[in-house]
Amino acid sequence: MSDQWIKIYRASSPIEAELLGGLLRAEGIQVHVPNNPSAGGVGELPADAIETAIYVMPEAYEAAKHILSLYEQNSANNAEWCCPACGELNPASFEECWQCQKERPVTD
Repeated sequence: MSDQWIKIYRASSPIEAELLGGLLRAEGIQVHVPNNPSAGGVGELPADAIETAIYVMPEAYEAAKHILSLYEQNSANNAEWCCPACGELNPASFEECWQCQKERPVTD
């Protein structure tokens, strides 16, 4: 790997790294995702053992950072949510609590 590559992100798994690499490539950004020999240990190894770095060239750093920031925001918005009225955990796709039918709170 060239010394010019800059690490921009640490994906939680090799699969996420490849998906994000594809997202960046689709935007015309050159990406390097090294092979992770620990990928077969998912579920058996600690999470940091399967984390996979994503690298970009310096000139693409800001654009790639913006794209990955949008990805993280979207991921956070699709997380499970806890009902403030009854405390029930609800899937991300639910707009109201399945237990008490209270509307999902709006988050920024």
